[in-house]
Amino acid sequence: MEALKILVLDDERKITEQLHKQLTRRGCEVFQANDSQSAFDIMERQKIDIALLDFMIPHDLNGIDILKRIKIDFPATEVIMVSGQEDIDVVIEAQRQGAIDFVRKPFSLSEIFFAIERTGRYVQLRNRLSSVEDQKSLISRELENSIQRDFIGISHSIREVVEMAIKVAADSDASVLITGENGTGKEILARIIHYASNRRKEMFVPVNSSAIPDALIESEFFGHQKGAFTDAKEDKKGFFEMANGGTLFLDEIADMPFSLQAKLLRAMEERKIKRVGGTKEIAVDLRIISATNKNVEKLIQDEKFRLDLYHRINTCIIHIPPLRSRPEDIEPLLQHFIETLCNKKKKQPPRLDPQLILHLKRYDFPGNVRELRNMVERALILATGNVLTPDDFAIKFGAPKAVESEKGIKALNLDENEKLIIENALRMAAGNQNKAADLLGLSRDALKHRIKKHGIVLQKVVE
Repeated sequence: MEALKILVLDDERKITEQLHKQLTRRGCEVFQANDSQSAFDIMERQKIDIALLDFMIPHDLNGIDILKRIKIDFPATEVIMVSGQEDIDVVIEAQRQGAIDFVRKPFSLSEIFFAIERTGRYVQLRNRLSSVEDQKSLISRELENSIQRDFIGISHSIREVVEMAIKVAADSDASVLITGENGTGKEILARIIHYASNRRKEMFVPVNSSAIPDALIESEFFGHQKGAFTDAKEDKKGFFEMANGGTLFLDEIADMPFSLQAKLLRAMEERKIKRVGGTKEIAVDLRIISATNKNVEKLIQDEKFRLDLYHRINTCIIHIPPLRSRPEDIEPLLQHFIETLCNKKKKQPPRLDPQLILHLKRYDFPGNVRELRNMVERALILATGNVLTPDDFAIKFGAPKAVESEKGIKALNLDENEKLIIENALRMAAGNQNKAADLLGLSRDALKHRIKKHGIVLQKVVE
């Protein structure tokens, strides 16, 4: 995926230089400016995805004025406002004028990274959906030709999952809830259902329910009319209209804001939506497939998820078992990833040490199939010979025990023990969240979600 292009505008050169250095390390293409004119000059030459904008720039336009001009002249650029002011009116005015997020000074790098990643996911999702809408037939054929080859397994449990998915696909209106841990392949299974159904010629629209800023979520789902709010320069279709005739896939639906759940339920039941700022009801015909790695029934008890919506989305429930419960699938998955990655890199697939499969089967794979794929890719890059051995796979079997010996496992309290494990991994990785995520077998997004969930305090490095 193309690197995010980020503009950092702050009158303090020390801050722009440090953010330039840190964000470049994270794979972003970064431009820095210390006054508004320099910033606009850059934006004239470069398409900027995200502008990180300081509210107070001495002897220059104030942040709101700069924000207004950006949203008029460069509407595709998302703006994250940074301010040391405590006035809540500043936050409200910034959001009213189109800022997508707000970071308060003094800030930590982790706060900036989180805001950039959250906004970046939204930008990439928006760009991907625009591309899919423009090239629907070509992309759909490519996906249709390859999708089932990515869901590999010989175990009885995984065969049952695929058989159920094919049966569910025959009823093109039935809503489906896919459950399973991170990395088990929930979106791939959703695509199998879509492309095995009579909706296959229409769009499959994937949406990460937790990646869209709260201020934009209703507009993104239901669309908006021109003039509905400050940044609404033209009419826009939402996810429901994009998926009309096809399938809307709601990943991480358990993280959907409670306020949106009632509107989603109404749209599903009435098969009609109304754009923000509009009065006309628009009929929609689509299948909704949802996915989550959480216990929705527990969320319902805690009044964080609507019971009526749960009953509406779970006409059929398909659970994907974790990789550790089906070790017989490790070898075919391993062979598949090796062949796929080697074909992509145009290199000869290596042979496998007979001990490698046994070595991998001893591991629990907390990151599931996604973790195994990442392991294979790393091994193919770093291996020096033409045989993959256990030494090429960086598996740390003893990591969980280090937590137990250092702090002590607190009975069977899952939340408390998860927090201890994450804190220990962060210490082992010297605060580097990418390394900590690798130690835990998680994606970086999954780790950040758990850090936020448990209120783990990260060291502030920028004041």
